[in-house]
Amino acid sequence: MDASIVIPTYNKLSQLKATLGSLEALDYPRESFEVVVVDDGSEDETASFLSAANLDLELRVLCHQSNQGRAAARNTGVRQARGRVVVFLDDDMEAAPELLMAHMRGHSEGHKMVVLGNVRRAPGVRSTALVRYLDSRGVHKLKPGRPIPFRYFITNNVSVERDFLIEVNLFDERFRKFGGEDLELGYRLDKAGARFVYASRACTHRMDYRDVPELCRVMVTYGECSLPIILHKHPELKRLVKAHLLEPVALFSEPFSMTAKKALFRLALCGPLGAFVVLLVRFFNPLYVPAILFDYLIVFHYLKGLRRSWRKQGRGLDEIGGQSEGSVPASSGEL
Repeated sequence: MDASIVIPTYNKLSQLKATLGSLEALDYPRESFEVVVVDDGSEDETASFLSAANLDLELRVLCHQSNQGRAAARNTGVRQARGRVVVFLDDDMEAAPELLMAHMRGHSEGHKMVVLGNVRRAPGVRSTALVRYLDSRGVHKLKPGRPIPFRYFITNNVSVERDFLIEVNLFDERFRKFGGEDLELGYRLDKAGARFVYASRACTHRMDYRDVPELCRVMVTYGECSLPIILHKHPELKRLVKAHLLEPVALFSEPFSMTAKKALFRLALCGPLGAFVVLLVRFFNPLYVPAILFDYLIVFHYLKGLRRSWRKQGRGLDEIGGQSEGSVPASSGEL
């Protein structure tokens, strides 16, 4: 079998129905791919719908009795997948007919390929400044032909050979709350020799977007629950996420420019300024907001969560990489 499309789902039945409906129209031989839906403990009518679904697809349904998070749900799908290539989709994506053909075309270029798809908003989604900002992030920021960094590995529309995923030990299932599992896996794929490519014709349309308050909330959760896991495993990534700017100032052992940068960064992360920017962005979101303000909000809130995590543990950012395995938060949460 050529491919397995793995979709984790949790309490998003209406979007999931649209996602599966769009997969029925894929321009690819039916006998050459399967769709694996992992119901990660949904509490709505997802289970009953999937058990009775009559779709023009080879559909396999796997169930978790309780919510274990996206990392565990995707791993369940990969372990049971029969396709040579695993295509990860989120449960709020409507696929274009050429989606799978474009992904497979990318994998024909060699082994250890990671093919990033093209995610756009669905036609019915209201165009706000935040939606336009989210649509412009990741691989869409790059000029054609530029190398794709591992940090753009996002599992809402991406494909990897199953054997390659097994080789790097799949997702880390300690990621139970929002975010981080794809960045961390992308880094390990990169270290194992992955080649990241973009397939513009592997297109999906996203049906569900967060508003500004929800974005801020999940960024705090990401910083508090997911970033500590990443920085424990890969302390060398603290510069990527700007955590190094929270380290203590070392006047006599670091350049003055770094000391000044840390001081300015701390000023930018003060609570009143963050609250003011949130209000500003919420007010102008229906019209226009510069991308730099969304960049600021994201960094402000995930570092707020990271600092909260370290305070709970009584640790400082200078201790990154020195924790024992048991000291990394093992949070429970939702998909």
